Amino acid sequence: MTEPSTEEIVRRLSKRPGYRLATYREVGLPFWEVPIRCRLLQKKPVSVLDEFILKCIQAELRSSTDVADFLGIPEHVVNSIMGKLINSGCLAAVAKSASEIHYVITEHGQKVLTELAEITPEERTLRLAFDGLTRTYTVVDKAMRWRPRDLRQYDILEIPAFPVDPPPVGPDDTDSISSALRSVTETAEHELLTVMSLDGKREKFFVRAISLIFQSVDRPEEVYVSFAIDGRVSEKHDLAFAKAEGQRKVGILGQINDGESPDSLLSEEILEQRTDSSEVAAIRRTTERYRAQLSAIEEKVAVSADQQREELVDHATVAAKRLDEAETALDRIPVRVLEVHEHAPMLARALLSSSNRLLIISPWIRAAIVDGQFIDNIRKLLTAGVEVIIGYGIGDDSGLRERDRQAEAQLERLAAEFASFTFARLGDTHAKVLISDDSYAVVTSFNWLSFRGDPNRPFRDERGTMITIKAEIDRLYSDYLNRIKKLSEQGG
Repeated sequence: MTEPSTEEIVRRLSKRPGYRLATYREVGLPFWEVPIRCRLLQKKPVSVLDEFILKCIQAELRSSTDVADFLGIPEHVVNSIMGKLINSGCLAAVAKSASEIHYVITEHGQKVLTELAEITPEERTLRLAFDGLTRTYTVVDKAMRWRPRDLRQYDILEIPAFPVDPPPVGPDDTDSISSALRSVTETAEHELLTVMSLDGKREKFFVRAISLIFQSVDRPEEVYVSFAIDGRVSEKHDLAFAKAEGQRKVGILGQINDGESPDSLLSEEILEQRTDSSEVAAIRRTTERYRAQLSAIEEKVAVSADQQREELVDHATVAAKRLDEAETALDRIPVRVLEVHEHAPMLARALLSSSNRLLIISPWIRAAIVDGQFIDNIRKLLTAGVEVIIGYGIGDDSGLRERDRQAEAQLERLAAEFASFTFARLGDTHAKVLISDDSYAVVTSFNWLSFRGDPNRPFRDERGTMITIKAEIDRLYSDYLNRIKKLSEQGG
């Protein structure tokens, strides 16, 4: 089974009572690999009481009564342990009379005692991970570790540690490190006696996560930041980030409130037709329910016997039909709010299903979105006779990275190859618009062609407005087509 995409994870985690999801992005959570010099003691093969009782028998305390009196513990406890030691071959019972039993230590028991005497503490350097947000030691698999340059390569935002400095290491950390060591295989047979000191350089690394920014429905100034690691919410990181005032330090609240509204592109008449958000939410919950049912059934089908599989396939058919009906009902709403997590699937849908025209207006183009698959999808549309318009550009692009320039160059080559493809630099566009056929237009603050690849992408409210009214779709399409034609004439 394929791993869920970022957008699928965000959609699943987008519900929070009293809040709405304003935006999201991939982030790196801060960790250090810390080399720690420790004193360890190998775990003994028998318990402390087992060892004491064996030594009592070795010292010629022969009866359970004598051993119990010497150790000051109840005789029934001694009898229970002696029975266990007999079963393990460490002790042998010898009948002295009909009512009296003495115990002798066996050769195996002597060997166990000798090995116990030889166990001595050892020093070892262990490498643990220190979480820069929760300030705790833990174990992080090598496959989950990202270096700072990896984050830069994939345009993943680095979340700072609070405080920024790596941890000191000393005896006071023994208890916290001891709990982390329980999951370390190489020390499973050892007990931590004490942490001695740092033994080398601490290397910083990151764990990839998704940051979800929720804004209170009733109090817009109230923001909640959540982190999902490997598709699951990490409440300990949510709490640690909140306690460290991470929202203020990273500037999240200010970015959300400073975002520009895309509504200026739409008339008051259109905005007044927006369906009540509660009605849209109810339909959206229905789609989510059927989507979850369908996913669960598909997982069962993969591991079921033939007879059961047929029944599950029937259930899947019904769930798929109901999901399609719910999605169709959502699509038929004339004007509605498009939530942030709906944008990427909407773009993917437009690239795959547009049959007449496709328009994308986006300030920036990033290679993380305009990749090989994106170019192939545009080429397929053009080959099928679809008219494609992409308008982009805002301000100076002198700081553009080479791979982003290459993405632009690929689109320019495609425009030179197909007369039905208009690729134009607008130079001053703040607008973010998507139009597919006569089906829908989306006016939004979501950057269609850079949302996954913009290193400076702010945490802004990225909801949009989706319109399925043909006259308004045509108006928006004509507006941008005419603007691009004027630019072309001026350039010519």
